[in-house]
Amino acid sequence: MNTVTRVRRSLRVARTALALWALYKIPAWVRARLGRETPDLDPTHARAARMLLACALDLRGVMIKMCQAIATRADLFPPPIVDTLKLCHDAVPAKPFAEIREVVERELGQPLEAVFADFETEPLAAASLAQVHGARLQDGTPVAVKVQYPDIEPIVRTDLANLRRACRVYERFDPQPLELLPLLVELSNHLEMELDFEREADCADRVRAIFADEPNVIVPEIHRKWSTRRVLTMERVGGMKVTDKAALRAAGLAPERVVQDLMHVFVRMILAAGFFQADPHPGNLFVRENGGLVLLDFGLSKELPDGFGLGLFELMFSMMTQNEAAMIRAFEELGFETKTGDPSTFVGIARRMMRRSDTGRFEGEFTEEMTDELFDAIRENPVVKVPSDFVLVGRVFSLLSGIAHTLGHRANVLEAMGASTG
Repeated sequence: MNTVTRVRRSLRVARTALALWALYKIPAWVRARLGRETPDLDPTHARAARMLLACALDLRGVMIKMCQAIATRADLFPPPIVDTLKLCHDAVPAKPFAEIREVVERELGQPLEAVFADFETEPLAAASLAQVHGARLQDGTPVAVKVQYPDIEPIVRTDLANLRRACRVYERFDPQPLELLPLLVELSNHLEMELDFEREADCADRVRAIFADEPNVIVPEIHRKWSTRRVLTMERVGGMKVTDKAALRAAGLAPERVVQDLMHVFVRMILAAGFFQADPHPGNLFVRENGGLVLLDFGLSKELPDGFGLGLFELMFSMMTQNEAAMIRAFEELGFETKTGDPSTFVGIARRMMRRSDTGRFEGEFTEEMTDELFDAIRENPVVKVPSDFVLVGRVFSLLSGIAHTLGHRANVLEAMGASTG
């Protein structure tokens, strides 16, 4: 990346950061001078999110990943920001094929035609750091090739440095700052994982090993010979989109069975294996005509700390039985902390979650409404630490609940646990 590009990116980030600061701080200063109350800030949040989204789509790379990360942290950011930035998951334009070809040939050390009998110029999917193309090896084997964008690593370094500067300036001048630097550290860790395709290949192998005794759970095989840190060549596995209810029924598959199988897969990863694919969405999950589930994209796979699965089970069981002492113990075991040290905060949060369920009590399903209520409660109460692992797991179950509701059913964690052990 040349100096001109680096300067342009730095100025774009600085301009957006300054505009966001002015959007919030100047009206707040005026209100303080005039003695006026703070109005509903939702329109301001929505405008701020549009600014961030425009910057992300202009610069791509880390800026899109940052917006995606914000969209997963409803515990920190208000709904208008989260809802708008969710668009970053779908709004990434593809790179020209000539750039992709250059990366593949440089990484594999051979002309494209020497490795592949055919390589589709139009991508199957495009994301913030890479895009995926269909291809066939010389022996005719169909594969999917994930290719990292050229110069993405220096872009990542530049953008992270820009964001760190912006966060430090913000926290220096804001007397009650939202702690953005920890979120940036978390984003940096995720980016480091996602930029290493050799690690992703290892994660895919590890998840495949978890389900070695379940042939209906399919994780594509990795062609290590034609894979590097920046190019990942894997078995091309087709299937129906997990949310395509009509296609599932046409294939003779019961949507409720698909939901149950899907929940079983993630319950086994999270609660039993302690290692899971942390980004399940309809683009990463497919169903084969025989009912087999296909799992894709292991760039964001996480190892959970020892005891996390037990702590999560205890939290769910305590909410189901409305055992307040057990709720407090479970929250503390999961790593939650409060500013005041008052454990009653956790009981209040759990009660708010349960009120958003259909029956007013927890019965095994983490709905999107319940997780939204959890994050609303966290923003309003003196919780000083929310473990990022819990945020990721909560988001996973919320996404699975959304998929289940699209299919007309419920994603019940406790039922999936019973089926897994039964």
